[in-house]
Amino acid sequence: MRFPAMLALLPMALTVSTAAVAQTEPEFSPERIKADVTYLADDKLEGRYAVGNGYFLAAAYVADRFEKLGMKPGGDVEKWFQLVPIRLSDGKNDRTYRAPNVLGIIPGSDPKLKDEYIVISAHLDHIGKGRAGGSDTIFNGAMDNASGVATMLEAARAFATSGKAPRRSILFVALAAEEQGLLGSDFLARNPLIGNGKFVANVNLDMPILLYDFQDVVAFGAEHSTMGPIVSAAAAKMGVTLSPDPVPSEKLFLRSDHYSFVKQGVPSVFLVTGFKNGGEKAFREFEKSHYHQVSDDLSLPFDWKAGAKFAKINYLIARELADTDKAPLWYEGNTYGNRYAKKAPKAPKP
Repeated sequence: MRFPAMLALLPMALTVSTAAVAQTEPEFSPERIKADVTYLADDKLEGRYAVGNGYFLAAAYVADRFEKLGMKPGGDVEKWFQLVPIRLSDGKNDRTYRAPNVLGIIPGSDPKLKDEYIVISAHLDHIGKGRAGGSDTIFNGAMDNASGVATMLEAARAFATSGKAPRRSILFVALAAEEQGLLGSDFLARNPLIGNGKFVANVNLDMPILLYDFQDVVAFGAEHSTMGPIVSAAAAKMGVTLSPDPVPSEKLFLRSDHYSFVKQGVPSVFLVTGFKNGGEKAFREFEKSHYHQVSDDLSLPFDWKAGAKFAKINYLIARELADTDKAPLWYEGNTYGNRYAKKAPKAPKP
C-alpha cells in the first residue's frame, strides 16, 4: 500500500501557510485538539491496530499535517515514514508485518547545535477491534493515545508558525506498535535516521487525562536528569507545578515509549497531567472504567481547553530543551545513567 494514495481519503486538514512568517507568540487551539482527536478516534480507523488499515489512515493523516506545516520529512520511506518490523503469531505460524513511524523535523538554526535532536513522541496505535460483549467492538483509543498525538501536533504547529527556529533540531514522531511492546520507539531509538546527528532528549506524551483543568503535571523520570528543572520551569510559566510520581508502585517510568530512548542512553521523561484539582479521581476512574475499553471514545467529557494547555506546556519544554546552551545530562550516580550511558558526562544532583 502506497501512503500518498491514502491521503486522498483524508478530510481537509487544518492548515497554515508554509511561507516565512514574522516571529509571533504561538496560539494553542482547543478546536484543533478536538479535530485531531475526533479524526483519530473515529470508528473508521478501527482502533488504529498497528498492522490494520485504520492505523495506516492515521499515519497518513499525521504525515499530511506535518507536510502542510512545512516540516522537513524525517523518514526513509515515502519521505515521512520509517517502517517498523512487527512479528505476530496466530498460535501456529509467525508472520512479520511492517507499520510506519511518522517523522517530521523542525530543523535547528545553530550551526553548532543543529545536529543535536530533541525528540517529542506520542504513540499513534491502539488495540484495534475485539469482542466487547455488546454491539460496540471498536477500541477507539481517544485518550490512549489520540490525545497525546493531538497535543504533539499542536506543539509542532507552534514551532512551525512561531517565526523563530529552535537552536537544536526537533523531531516530532508518531510511533507505531507501542501496544505490542514499545516496538516503534525501540526501532527508532536504535535506527535514528538522522545521519551524523544524535538524540539528546526525549519528551514522551502518552495518555494525558484531558478531563479537567489540571494544575500540575507529572514527568516520570524527571528526577534522573537535568530535564527535571527544565520541565519544572516551563510548567511554572503557566502557573502549573511539577509533581513527583504519584503512583510509584505502577512503575510507569518503565512502561512507555520514552524508555526505549533511555535504554540508548538518552535522558527522557514521560509527561502526563497531574493529580491536583480532581486529577487523581479522573485518573483512577479512567484507569478503572475506560483504559483499553471500548468506552475510551469521544463520549468521554473531554476538556479541550486542557488539551491546548497541555500542548503549550509541551511546546515550552521543547523550546527550552532546544535553545539551552547545554543538552540534558544524567545525574551522577543515577541508576539509568550509569547503566545505559556509562561514558557520557554527568551532572551533579542538586
